[in-house]
Amino acid sequence: MTGGARHHACLSDARTGSSSRLVVIGFLFAFVPGTFAQTAPVPGTRTDEPTGFLSRMAFFVSVAGMQTDDPRFLLTQRSRADLDLFSYRKGRVNFLVDTELLMGSERRAFDLNHANIVFETSSSYRVGPIDVAAVVHHVSRHVVDREFDRVPAWHTVGARGAHLFLMRQSTIDVSLEYGRVVQHTFVDYTWTSQGTIRLDQTLRPGAHVFASGSGGLVGVDRAVVNRGRQTGARAEGGVRFVAERGAVDFFGAYEQRVDGYPTSRQPSSWFEFGVRLGTP
Repeated sequence: MTGGARHHACLSDARTGSSSRLVVIGFLFAFVPGTFAQTAPVPGTRTDEPTGFLSRMAFFVSVAGMQTDDPRFLLTQRSRADLDLFSYRKGRVNFLVDTELLMGSERRAFDLNHANIVFETSSSYRVGPIDVAAVVHHVSRHVVDREFDRVPAWHTVGARGAHLFLMRQSTIDVSLEYGRVVQHTFVDYTWTSQGTIRLDQTLRPGAHVFASGSGGLVGVDRAVVNRGRQTGARAEGGVRFVAERGAVDFFGAYEQRVDGYPTSRQPSSWFEFGVRLGTP
């Protein structure tokens, strides 16, 4: 599932105090969206030490209604596969695929108008308490059933640092990343950055609450459309119920997306209310 793991451990009082301060920081990340930007998916965190091929696999599908005045955004359906292709003692090679289908109401009740596709490969190594990864990231945005002769897309090469804080009944998963745009079509991006934080709190066996926030900054080439650095964000919260072979999330979210529609040079924002089904 999106971001984060479910196993919990006891730490020293000092570590717990430090993590408590991070909870406060986490809620600042999650609920002040105007300070952030891009909202790309990130791999889930390892919580044990498996080694070998296909050591971890996570999948989900979700459907959410969108609340906005823009008729291009009515319903979003997302699917994700998050695979650790190979794990070694201090790291892993991960492959992530995320697809998002968006429907509006411009031409009919449910009008599929565009799709976003993400492919990412990363290789990490643990340096002290931090997992440091080299990341190759691809995004393409496909207009559906409309005339547009280009596919907005970009490729980035960059780095990500991540750490999972474990407490008695909760986890806090934090990551920071930066990527340089090495190829692009239609978009004016030159670099991307993102910070992501997720809090999971156990209520009872098989039931959790969660809150997450992500965002960063997007650098642009001012010569293309004469605009400055872009910002946006996503904040999400909900409840999670875990069974032996699967899990279900009920969630609400707010998102401000850079260039919300593929052919647009303007941000779009909306609220989401949905359900997500996936692996535990």
